[in-house]
Amino acid sequence: MTAVKQLSFLLTLIIILIYHLSLGTELTDTLSINEKDAEKIFLKNNITLLAEQLQINQADAMILQARAWPNPNLSIDEINFNRNGTSEKIPPLIGNFGRNQQFTVQLEQLIHTANKRKKNIRLETSNKVLAENSFTDILLALKAEFRSELAELTYQQHLKGDLSFQHDVIIKLLKAQSSQFQLGNTSRAEFLRIKALQISINSELNDIDAQINEKQVKLKTLMAVSPSTYIVIQESSDSTEIKRLQSLSVQKLLEDAENNNTQIKLAHNLKDVSTSKLAIEQAKRTPDITFSLNYDRAGSTMFNFFGAGISMDIPLFDRNKGNIKNAIYEIQKDDLKLREKRLHINNQIVEQFQNLQQALGLYNQIDKDYLIELKQIQTAVADNFIKKNLSLLAFLDLFNSFKESKQLYYQAIKDIKIKQNELNYLTGMEL
Repeated sequence: MTAVKQLSFLLTLIIILIYHLSLGTELTDTLSINEKDAEKIFLKNNITLLAEQLQINQADAMILQARAWPNPNLSIDEINFNRNGTSEKIPPLIGNFGRNQQFTVQLEQLIHTANKRKKNIRLETSNKVLAENSFTDILLALKAEFRSELAELTYQQHLKGDLSFQHDVIIKLLKAQSSQFQLGNTSRAEFLRIKALQISINSELNDIDAQINEKQVKLKTLMAVSPSTYIVIQESSDSTEIKRLQSLSVQKLLEDAENNNTQIKLAHNLKDVSTSKLAIEQAKRTPDITFSLNYDRAGSTMFNFFGAGISMDIPLFDRNKGNIKNAIYEIQKDDLKLREKRLHINNQIVEQFQNLQQALGLYNQIDKDYLIELKQIQTAVADNFIKKNLSLLAFLDLFNSFKESKQLYYQAIKDIKIKQNELNYLTGMEL
């Protein structure tokens, strides 16, 4: 019986262990991916883009609606419910149907004049172009934001990697210093100063982890992936891209923006929409016409009267002048907004171009070969400190300068990517 209980207890432990392992797997679903593949997922899954795409479908629906003709109107009226002594006898229509029955039937059809239907179609077509360019603008803006978030996450992952390496170096150094301290070969002050350095690095690692978690949330939302996913970016360095960015000219960027910037295109589209609205308001000066066909049974001197009619408003008091003036002023406003938008975009391009040149200048001043050797140098510096070939102050100064050098390098790469993304959006081009 005891053996059975032990076996049952063991099986229970195994089941609990498997359950917790499965939970751990779900909570740490690592997605190691390069920037291009991450962007493919973003473009495919982003919920904002999917919603904005429906705006174009809505615009197509409005064009379809604008193409529709007005429905005819059928009315049946003056049906008598009784017959008094003064009424005349009315013969039936068919068989015995309609005997002594009076009624009228009228069929009306509204006809839009002055090409109002075509002008409404043109307005909705302009609205569709506006929706398409609005979608493109949101796409480029989100793409720039997504790429910048990738650059931020890559920067933070690099910092965490270097801090983790430095943490390992300090841990090894602390073990060696602890032994030396116990032997009386090093002072308590030196030992505590190294201990304080370890605490400082731990604090920095904690801050970096918090920043990484924040970027994880933003990227997972943009990519619409599972909350349990942990994204790791595989950076691909491309020296030709740096050279290409260094060859950019501000004049070429301004020309590209004039032809491709979505904000400028949207300003043009808004003016086109306003122009289409003006054409519709001007067309409203011409009244629409309603044609009608009538049948009157026993309502006049004839038992069966067939007739036709036409009706229209007389543009005597209202010539739609107020709405026309309002539409003209709207076009003038759109012209001013277009000028302001062009000026604002051009100023932004000049600013971001200068910022990019400064970031490239800083990047070019950094010795890449020196950075590659830093890990070995840091380990060697720690060994020399243990061997008393370096003082504590010299060790701390070198250790911090190494850390700052790598951070400046990663910062320069991040700044270049962010400025490039901003220029991509402003010019509407892939630089």
